[in-house]
Amino acid sequence: MSEDERLEILSTTAVAHAGLDEIAFRLRQRLPAKVAALKAAVKAEQAAFRLKRELEQFSLADPEPEAPAQIFRGGKVADINRLRR
Repeated sequence: MSEDERLEILSTTAVAHAGLDEIAFRLRQRLPAKVAALKAAVKAEQAAFRLKRELEQFSLADPEPEAPAQIFRGGKVADINRLRR
């Protein structure tokens, strides 16, 4: 993914978040808090916000490849990177 593609996806996500935020706001004004449609709208708005935030913080730099986890006798898995810290 290039930086231009990331910015395009980010702008599309920002527009979608703004629309979902407006819908959730209008439903909050008209419906009681316990209505399923309002709960779904709020969850969708929160998910869009988290996606937007992740895309803002997303770095295109190649991360270091992680070492594979080691499997020991008895089926226990050890994360080598965590042990090295």
